Amino acid sequence: MQIDLHHAYNHQGDIQERYASVISGYKRHIALMPNLELIEQHITCQQDCILSEQAERGLYFTIISDDPIKTTNDIHSISVSYLPKNWSGDFYLTQGDKKSLIQIHILPEQLAHALGETEDQTLLYFSCLFHTLEAQENTLNLPVTDTIKTLWQTILAHTGQNLSLTGHVYACIFTFIEQLKMLKHIAQCNDCQSKIFHAQNLLEVPKNLSLKPQLLAHQVGLNEEALTLGFHYLVGQSISSYSEQRRIQYAAEQLRKNPNAKTSIVAGSGFSESQFEAMFIQHFGISSQHYGQIH
Repeated sequence: MQIDLHHAYNHQGDIQERYASVISGYKRHIALMPNLELIEQHITCQQDCILSEQAERGLYFTIISDDPIKTTNDIHSISVSYLPKNWSGDFYLTQGDKKSLIQIHILPEQLAHALGETEDQTLLYFSCLFHTLEAQENTLNLPVTDTIKTLWQTILAHTGQNLSLTGHVYACIFTFIEQLKMLKHIAQCNDCQSKIFHAQNLLEVPKNLSLKPQLLAHQVGLNEEALTLGFHYLVGQSISSYSEQRRIQYAAEQLRKNPNAKTSIVAGSGFSESQFEAMFIQHFGISSQHYGQIH
C-alpha cells in the first residue's frame, strides 16, 4: 500500500483513523519564528507500505531514533541536511518498523540573518562544507556528543514560552555549525587524522578497550570533541561502538581458546551477562555457548 503522508495527518497532526491498519503516529510543527520551526515525527508501521513524504527547502538539524524521543538517551543518531529546493520522495517500511525524529528546520535567509551574513555567503559556506566532507545527498551524519546531548535535553525538557525555546534552538544550531567547522578542519588536516587513527590503534589493544573518550583524547593529543567527531567521520562509527565491537571480538578470541572460561571472560569484557549475550548474537549471529561449541 502507498500512502501520501502529506494527506495522512489530521488537524492535530495525528495519522487519520482510516490509515490505522497500516501506520500510526504523528507529526507536530512548532513555529518559533516565520522561518524557523521544530518538527517532531513518529511513525509505527503495522504492515508493509510505501510512504510518500514532502519537505520544505532549508537546513535540517535532526536527531533520530526508533521510539519517540523523550530524553537524549533515546537518540540513536544525528544528521545535518541541506535541501536547496522543496523535496518529495518515497521510502519503504516493513511491518514492525518504527521511525522517530525531531528536526530543527531553518531557512537559509533566517540563518544568514542570525549569523550576520548574506544568504549567498551562507549557502556558499554550506555548499563548500558538504563538498569537503563528501556528504551523500547533502546529508552529514554526526555522532551524539555530550555537548549536543546537553543542548537537546534543554530543548526536550522545555515547558515555557517559545521565546526561550527559540534561544535554546539557536544555541543548538550554532553548536552544530561549530562542530561542522571542526570536522572540516579534521578532513583537511593530516596531523589530526594521524592522531585519530592512533586512537583507533590504541583501541586494538585489549588493555585499552575500557579507556574513556576523554582519556583516549588526552593520550593522542586532541580534545574530546574533536576526537569524537573525527573518529566517527574517519572510522565510520562512534568510539563507544568501536570499543564495544572490539571487546566482543576479543572475548570471542578468548572463548575459542578456552570455552570453559566463559564466566571469567564475561566478567573481563565489562558487559553484564545479558549484555554480553545480546552483543554476541548481534555480532556473530549465534549465542556464545554455540560459538564455543563450534569453534
